[in-house]
Amino acid sequence: MKSMTGFAQGRFEYNNISINIIFKSVNHRFLDINFKGTGINPTTEKLIKETVKNKIFRGKLEVIFDLFDANERKCNIHFNEQLSSEILDELLYFKKRYKERISLSLDSLLRIPMIFHLDYMPNNYSEEEINQIKHTIGEVFDEFLQSREQEGQAILKDLLVSVEKIGSILELVEKEAETVEKELFLKFKEKITRYLDEYEIDERRIIQEAAILAEKSCINEEINRITTHNKRLKELLADDAVEVKGREADFLAQEMQREAHTIASKTTSLEVHQHVLNIRREIEKIKQQVQNVE
Repeated sequence: MKSMTGFAQGRFEYNNISINIIFKSVNHRFLDINFKGTGINPTTEKLIKETVKNKIFRGKLEVIFDLFDANERKCNIHFNEQLSSEILDELLYFKKRYKERISLSLDSLLRIPMIFHLDYMPNNYSEEEINQIKHTIGEVFDEFLQSREQEGQAILKDLLVSVEKIGSILELVEKEAETVEKELFLKFKEKITRYLDEYEIDERRIIQEAAILAEKSCINEEINRITTHNKRLKELLADDAVEVKGREADFLAQEMQREAHTIASKTTSLEVHQHVLNIRREIEKIKQQVQNVE
């Protein structure tokens, strides 16, 4: 099981290339990848997407990719001679008209926008350079996946503890429910008999009405559903074939919480309420943890 939180960073130096790359992610409902850095261009973005593809499925992933290339072949130097000539002509005209002494240094001239600039051509990589960049991305990404898996194992340990606790508490609730149901039946029967004491009513009818009322307060169905969901959650957590577990785990936790609320509303037993409170506490822990599970 993998967490959606992860981090890895690496810096590598090659012949003409210096690369700094960071992978970091937080929890998110879907997969959202954002690219930043001086080295992000169509070629490197494609390499990153190919590396990430089918390896992560959820989370907000930020990739910072800085690439510095000392190879002069990657830069085109542009000097706009026509624009510079026009500017100098305008300065000469200004000097003649207003009889002012004007001096323009080369440094000042080059600072004028569009006079001098560099075009960086990031896509002109050799096959060897592309392989180096791809290897770098893969190496850092593997560390990133390991960080997600390590945190995922810690989450899995906590989840299994909560699942086992819920199973144990449910056994106590199930035993208590049998006693509660019998007590409810006798209680309803006594109330019906007391209220209808003035009238002649068949004893079987009283028993039948008491049984109906007791059935409405029965919590066996809810106990069975929580047990089923808890069992399915345990199976899901142990199933290595399932890559994305967070969504189903979150759904199961919500269903278990809903059934626990129903039990609490249907019974007046203090012992059952105490058990349900403990179950709800563990379910809440599960809900918090699975929010960060891929």
